[in-house]
Amino acid sequence: MVIEKQTNPYYCAHAHTRMKTVYPPIFIAGPTASGKSALAIKLAKRFDSVVISADSMQIYRTLDIGTAKEDKPVREKIPHKLLDVVDANEEFSVAEFAQMAKREISKAQEDGKLPIVVGGTGLYFESLLYPMSFANVIKNSELREKLQAEFHERGAAAMHEKLRELDPETAQRLHENDEKRIVRALEIILTTGKTLAQSSDKKETPDVIMVALDTDRQKLYERINERVDKMFDMGLVDEVYSVGSFAYQSMQAIGYKEFALYKPQYNDGHFTLSTQEIAEIKDKIKQHTRNYAKRQLTWFRKYDFIKWFDVNEQDKAIEYIENQINNKICRENATEQA
Repeated sequence: MVIEKQTNPYYCAHAHTRMKTVYPPIFIAGPTASGKSALAIKLAKRFDSVVISADSMQIYRTLDIGTAKEDKPVREKIPHKLLDVVDANEEFSVAEFAQMAKREISKAQEDGKLPIVVGGTGLYFESLLYPMSFANVIKNSELREKLQAEFHERGAAAMHEKLRELDPETAQRLHENDEKRIVRALEIILTTGKTLAQSSDKKETPDVIMVALDTDRQKLYERINERVDKMFDMGLVDEVYSVGSFAYQSMQAIGYKEFALYKPQYNDGHFTLSTQEIAEIKDKIKQHTRNYAKRQLTWFRKYDFIKWFDVNEQDKAIEYIENQINNKICRENATEQA
């Protein structure tokens, strides 16, 4: 898509003169049930786009209802990436997400498409906006050698758990087999008493285009309640109990873990619960989701470079994004031609 001069006050004459435009990734965030996916789809229809999920639950196959994945007809028209990546009994790390997401962003750009990263998992966005760096942090070579020996003696899982106890944020961002970074993170916290985030230099504001959606708290809670009710109507009970075990990482998520204490009946090919049990689980999911939405808002509000819009201002959000895309391409072209 080319933004026309007469409709865009920020139009730059040479912004789209390349043989192939390399579009910057667009980041869309916000609390659950705020309309992020709808905005991404609306934007994708304006450009030749690829939608990349930044949702830590949508990576699981078969978990479609409780994770609010887009309907298949929509996904058939607009490419969606990082959905259905692993089975429900497998684990998936932030580090794996970052690696795959960066690859999908690069591929979309190489193909001349607009990469749209959309979701509500804060650490997923963090891994893309602030790549992990151990530079300019104190070094302790003697301790590092001891930790490397301990890693080989105790194994990856034990050392990853050790890091999780001391620096859970960094541990969540690293795969347990990433020996070099796990050892380095342990070296830092055991030497300084500070986590990697506390020890690192002040983060520079990333040069990205990022918007987020929010609305009046009561309206957001109503949207959450409606979404939960709809999930049950769509067959959430069957989806949950079909997984087989609540010990899996996937089943620790909101919308799934609340079922763990209830024993369903199995009749005519479906799992069933009593009316009272359904009501209790619904209430728990709604409450947990509301609390999660608060945490999401707290996380994303720490990014002062985000442009916020009300859930009913999607057209304004798209106009803003289009202008920012044009301006960014214009600046890059001007730099190349200087």
